[in-house]
Amino acid sequence: MATDIDPAMTQQSRPLPDERLKDMLGMLMLCRYFDERMEALYRQGRLPGAFYSGRGQEGTHVGAASALRADDSLFPTHRDLSAQLTKGLDLNRVMAQYWGRIDGYLRGRDGNSHIGDWYGNRTFAVMSHLPIAYPVACGAALAYKRAGDDRIALAICGDGSTSNGRWHEALNMSAVFQLPVVWVVNNNQFAYSAPNPVEFHTATIAEKAAAYGMPGVRVDGGEVLEVFEAVQEAAERARSGGGPSLIESVSLRWRGHAGHDPAKYMAPELLEEYMTLHDPVKNFREELLSWGIVTKDDIDAMSERIAADFEAAHSYALASPFPEPGDAFLGNWTEDGYWTREPGRGGGTESP
Repeated sequence: MATDIDPAMTQQSRPLPDERLKDMLGMLMLCRYFDERMEALYRQGRLPGAFYSGRGQEGTHVGAASALRADDSLFPTHRDLSAQLTKGLDLNRVMAQYWGRIDGYLRGRDGNSHIGDWYGNRTFAVMSHLPIAYPVACGAALAYKRAGDDRIALAICGDGSTSNGRWHEALNMSAVFQLPVVWVVNNNQFAYSAPNPVEFHTATIAEKAAAYGMPGVRVDGGEVLEVFEAVQEAAERARSGGGPSLIESVSLRWRGHAGHDPAKYMAPELLEEYMTLHDPVKNFREELLSWGIVTKDDIDAMSERIAADFEAAHSYALASPFPEPGDAFLGNWTEDGYWTREPGRGGGTESP
């Protein structure tokens, strides 16, 4: 209906072209659907291993990764699959990874969230010892600077990581050497079960940036464009030689630390507030509807396509073989970062 359209948001005043905004909404919807379905499979006993939900935090992940170029580097955590999918990981191979199959990114050597594709799309493999990827991001950024390249590194961690020495060392080094890196702290307000007030004594995480002489900003993780614009500004500053930036994106994980955690330490009214007012998927969907960029029919079509893509990827994963002992020595790395294998292994293709 015409009365639903916001006349103040003209095409010229929109932060991105309409197609980019549609793609961003599609990614938010995919990530939400993926999270919901994977949790259901986990609770049904059909998903092996653990599951770490990022529901409610998709705005941080999609917003941050959308500001990156294809040749930039992403250093995620176990809860940042939405960022990895936005960066370009293949849904089929992600699903194969979760089921420990040979077509997964680690060829069945590991499963669940330890996903990465460094040679394919510059996504560093997730490691459990957070924030161990922060110092590695410094190394990547230093290499880019020494090479005279304008690529950047972006690293994500949670609020609990800010109490770890590696976090402070990485920020200090990046500032001293003015490295092209963007630090994103996904403040989900609980480090496992520890709330912010017992994690640190400052009012915000963003204000810690002043101690290292870098810009710091706090954004609402429920607003994907707010995150995108903050990261885009920081990325442009890093590319132009302006050094690192710290971005604190405030959100709330709607589930516990992992699938086994009932999160009884979380106040029900806090969860209700974030699910009602700070849902990044709902908020952005309503924005695009009000701007006239999408219709309800468009949303329905996107939902159907996402469900079909998920089921196809699930089937792909279950059809992929488990690795055999000899597969540890199978295949050679190619220039584009993929590995070749014998025809017939993993669907009979030459590369995943």
